[in-house]
Amino acid sequence: MMKHRVHLGGGTVRAAMLFALVCAVAIPVDATGKRLFPKATVELSKPAPSPAIVFPLLGGEKVRSNKFDIGLLANPHGDIDIACEACHTAEGWTPLRDPLDFNHTEDTRFAMTGRHGQAECRSCHHDLRFDRPDLEPDACSSCHLDVHQGQLGSDCQDCHTTQDFHLVEGLEIHAATTFPLTGSHLQISCESCHTDEFDGAFAPLDPTCFSCHEADYNATAQSAVDHVAAGFPESCDACHNTLAFSGATAFNHASISGGFGLEGAHMSLDCSACHNPGDLEPIFDPADQNDCFTCHEDDYNATGTTSVLDHAAANLPTDCLQCHTVDTWVGAVIDHVAVSGGFNLIGAHLNLDCASCHSNPDFSVPGDPASQSDCVACHEDDHQDAHPEFPTTCLDCHGIDSWDAGSFDHSVTGFALVGAHISLDCSACHTGPDNTPIWIPENQDDCFTCHEDDHQNEHPELPTNCLDCHTVDTWEDAQFNHEATGFPLVGVHLPLDCSSCHVLPGFELIWDPSGSNDCFTCHEDDANQAHPGFPTTCIDCHASDSWEGGTFDHVAQTGFPLLGAHTALDCSSCHMLPGLELIWEPSSADDCLTCHEEDGNQAHTGFPTTCIDCHTVDSWAGAAFDHGTQTGFPLFGAHIPLDCSSCHLLPGFELIWDPSGPDDCFTCHEDDANQAHPGFPATCLDCHTTDSWEDNFDHDPIFPIYSGRHQGVWVACQDCHTNPSDFMVFSCIDCHEHNQPDTDDRHDNVPGYVYESNACYSCHPDGERDFNFSD
Repeated sequence: MMKHRVHLGGGTVRAAMLFALVCAVAIPVDATGKRLFPKATVELSKPAPSPAIVFPLLGGEKVRSNKFDIGLLANPHGDIDIACEACHTAEGWTPLRDPLDFNHTEDTRFAMTGRHGQAECRSCHHDLRFDRPDLEPDACSSCHLDVHQGQLGSDCQDCHTTQDFHLVEGLEIHAATTFPLTGSHLQISCESCHTDEFDGAFAPLDPTCFSCHEADYNATAQSAVDHVAAGFPESCDACHNTLAFSGATAFNHASISGGFGLEGAHMSLDCSACHNPGDLEPIFDPADQNDCFTCHEDDYNATGTTSVLDHAAANLPTDCLQCHTVDTWVGAVIDHVAVSGGFNLIGAHLNLDCASCHSNPDFSVPGDPASQSDCVACHEDDHQDAHPEFPTTCLDCHGIDSWDAGSFDHSVTGFALVGAHISLDCSACHTGPDNTPIWIPENQDDCFTCHEDDHQNEHPELPTNCLDCHTVDTWEDAQFNHEATGFPLVGVHLPLDCSSCHVLPGFELIWDPSGSNDCFTCHEDDANQAHPGFPTTCIDCHASDSWEGGTFDHVAQTGFPLLGAHTALDCSSCHMLPGLELIWEPSSADDCLTCHEEDGNQAHTGFPTTCIDCHTVDSWAGAAFDHGTQTGFPLFGAHIPLDCSSCHLLPGFELIWDPSGPDDCFTCHEDDANQAHPGFPATCLDCHTTDSWEDNFDHDPIFPIYSGRHQGVWVACQDCHTNPSDFMVFSCIDCHEHNQPDTDDRHDNVPGYVYESNACYSCHPDGERDFNFSD
């Protein structure tokens, strides 16, 4: 931008003098009459006339320093770098250009943010010198009174914004001070503490609790704990916190009392329960945390009338915590092991009353068992009544839960009772009061010693290792583990009678197969009759369940898996019988053409021979080509039902068009695009979809054209978007029957009003006529 000034020597000059001066300068012209201005400098002794006088005298042309130099006119707005025509027009100084062609935020050092954008120019510029005030955006105190009187620093923007002076975050601001707000302090107003300041002149205060709460401290004389009388320190936060002053949750009783922590039922007690009001001297003086007796001696002595167990009469110990807890004195649980010298109350002993065993006046036990296992000391009478000849080691048979249904661990004798032995009475194998065994088997598996008669009656010629066929649960339904012979019985072999393969009673084999997979030794006649010449490895095709419906693992044996339609084919479809030589010899499972060459040539000559690109092994009909995987161009929407010839030349499948990718619609649809909306971007998917070329762009969230006042008004995008290459450019005033004078008059009191389409949209974003603005 060029500044136009005329140096007139600082004196006052009349218009006639300036006109004479201009006329006196030799101004040559060329053949066409165009002025040729030689460089010249004119000094005058009078002040410069106003631009309104100079400009008409120069023939309606701007004074240009590169045509003739008579100096620069003094700018009445001061030293600013904004062209005159940004605000003024050739018609006159007023009215100003509407809108003004400069941006205060960009063309000056002071950005118009927040409330500044709504201020009148004369709020800051009190005269025509627009180069003052010369401020930086953060020099708030130059224009605004510091109500804090310098107490909070000079950088107003640390707390305030240009949106609203009162829009501050008090919590965050206070966090930067020596007194962050916590607890109940968060709920009070600033003036609650800053009582002597006004209009925000907040001076620092003493942050200690006592400075504000001295009256609360002194008022405790009316409470259970008189802080003044007790000489409590003024450091309130030793016991209290900012959440609430009642209930001193921060008080550490253990450290103040010398080690007595408040636990269990002590936590809910009032201080006066243990301390004298006023001076808080202890009523009791326990030796330590576990000294219950000092405080609860009366409770101990009162058990003669309040409890089933008179502690004093029974001479119980005074270490109360052996039975009681700090939570409650009711429901005491005694550690019987510790106080009895090792006798734990378990099983049926748990529910007994203490007097059941401690029947002596001194709480002693009459039986006095030697240990936990000494049952007979207390239960000798029970033992003599039930089985006096038995040992006194009661726990060998009985449990501590009940004396009935005693159970003996027979395995300690070396012979565990399992299976059918469990339910037998002892007399079935033992005799006499001393339980002498009737038989003496060698070990757990020696069945024959006891069951010799059963064996001789059933099968005397068989071995005596009974467990090979029988179980301990029952002698019926014997099952022999044939796998132990090296030939497991599976499939149809399972239900066969032993005589099918063995000669009884010696169990000699009728056939002698080399192993469990040697079918041919036993089934040679069946194989020769069904398919002579085939290999003798029968299980390659047959299973042990049935000889019918033999299945051959084609892939394991040949490397060619039978899939799809191949599965149901007869072997002779591909092999010559009986030798099973191949009719065709494909190179792999994917080599379809070797066998199906005639089908391929007949159906589509010239196509690639990679048949499985389109066909499947299930059926040659209904071929499906994965267009996306094979070509990189997936078929979506309206492309799916198209015939291949729509885009490819047959039979070679050359492309008619060559789009750069699946989003490149324009390469194929250029004619459609140019016919529908020439000049528009080639990014078709911005508005269209692959399902239909009909418009799919929802304009209403941006500006309603399918509803409201503009419904049915627009015809083409170009009606409003005047630049087809940039949809951000639009026009409102070209369509509406507006004229600037009437519109200016209607918006006379609208702040920031401009006769321009973007301004229209900012106030009428929904296209409606009415808009609420302040008059």
